[in-house]
Amino acid sequence: MKPYFSWKTLCLLLCLALLAGCSDDEQPDPQLPPLVWPDDVATAIPDEGFREYCLERYDRDKDGRLSKDEVLAVTSMTNYATRYIRSLEGIEYFGNLETLYWGECDVPSLDLRYNARLEKVRFSYPTKMTCLRGPIGNAPLAIEFLFSCNLEELDLSGCENVQELLTSAAVLEEVTLTSVDLPDPSHLQYLNIAAANAGCYDTLLAGAVNLKELYCNFYPDAVLDLSGCPKLESLTVLTFAESALAKIRLRKGLSQLRELKIYDENNKDYSHLVEIEYVE
Repeated sequence: MKPYFSWKTLCLLLCLALLAGCSDDEQPDPQLPPLVWPDDVATAIPDEGFREYCLERYDRDKDGRLSKDEVLAVTSMTNYATRYIRSLEGIEYFGNLETLYWGECDVPSLDLRYNARLEKVRFSYPTKMTCLRGPIGNAPLAIEFLFSCNLEELDLSGCENVQELLTSAAVLEEVTLTSVDLPDPSHLQYLNIAAANAGCYDTLLAGAVNLKELYCNFYPDAVLDLSGCPKLESLTVLTFAESALAKIRLRKGLSQLRELKIYDENNKDYSHLVEIEYVE
């Protein structure tokens, strides 16, 4: 008896099944509450400024609405004149976003857990932002907080592939960042960290086995332990006269370390006041 389905038919069915499993609006994590799609996504954006921004740029048929197809077609979102936007609620529907550049940011907190395809996130002058929840996913991710950052909590617990992280500070000597959650820092290759407590450093550096470039601004403790960073190529440490920092611990045999700078807030060499200890 001949099979009911031909081989060509079976192959076609298999391809359709695979495509169905890779839809553009696939839920990034089954533990997240499922998104409920309104007929007009603009109605799910409560901030008037952000809603106008999205309608102006992404309403392709100019019907005054944002359809699901229009929202999922967006891969890049850039705005450097955002002072009067207080919330980015609704950004969770932009599930295919790959880049997010936001300047003059007045948003106090941001949840990007649904934006699983993000690869580049940059905030300029995020003076009001105190909390960020990163995307849940394994896309190679770079996050930058440029200029006058007052971040207190950085939740990257769902980010499986953070490769670059930069945090700045409004006042470098003051500690504002007190909580960082990154279960797997082994993908980090570039780290520039400021205004963070020692616990945040420990979270980011303890397992940073692929870290190549580190800029450390005003480390708040006596010993900066980098022995868990065997691939370090460049280390720049900014400290200050009253700093507790007295020792930097490095892995022995760092033949690839081509740059080691330690200087104070006046850009003067400070290396003679900090011991370098090499350990196995």
